[in-house]
Amino acid sequence: MATVHFYLVRHGQTKLNRAARLQGITDSPLTAKGIRMAKRLGYELRNLEFRAVYTSDLKRTQATAKYILEENQRKIPPIYRDPDLREMSFGQFEEAKNMKLIPQALRTLGLKKIIRAFLNEEHVSELIRLFRTMDGTEEIENAAQLNTRFRRALRMIGGEYQDRECNILIVTHGLILSNFIESLYGEVPLFLVDNSRASLVDYQNGEFKVRYVNQLRQEDPDEGRRS
Repeated sequence: MATVHFYLVRHGQTKLNRAARLQGITDSPLTAKGIRMAKRLGYELRNLEFRAVYTSDLKRTQATAKYILEENQRKIPPIYRDPDLREMSFGQFEEAKNMKLIPQALRTLGLKKIIRAFLNEEHVSELIRLFRTMDGTEEIENAAQLNTRFRRALRMIGGEYQDRECNILIVTHGLILSNFIESLYGEVPLFLVDNSRASLVDYQNGEFKVRYVNQLRQEDPDEGRRS
């Protein structure tokens, strides 16, 4: 089977990102900065030919993909939507201000538990666990469920294109993408992958391999081989 190169991207900055509010399944439009970020990444990827593009069913990922492709110098690929690529729901905390969550987190979890979570090597899955504990319901998926959903999407997509080596652009969300990369033992920034930065994960024979995380494509040492 040929290798499928997944370029995994978190959407550009949105109005809720700028307001420092949680957004999971709640949608929010890109800011002017978010559009610039997407175009900047598109320029970095301009000479890379994508065989297909997949986004979640939320508009912020679709808009980000649109602005990335506007900069591309190759043949424009088909764009598909996959609900399995959408962000985790934050339950009752959807659209909550980040700073207002701190007092509740301290009351519910305690300072030591929060510090241990962020110092943990698997800090993304620990963060998800903390949200589930605070919510107290089953509405918020756990890290394993998120990872299963995301991997299912990538395996289905990868299976469609393994007849020849190719590049697939995936525009998704911060927490679910960071959780997936962490599950592959990739190093994830403390505050998740950045908006409109690419992570490259190869897929071959049912296996995933991290090539780089949270970078611009110009930093990939093997970039010439796939252009």
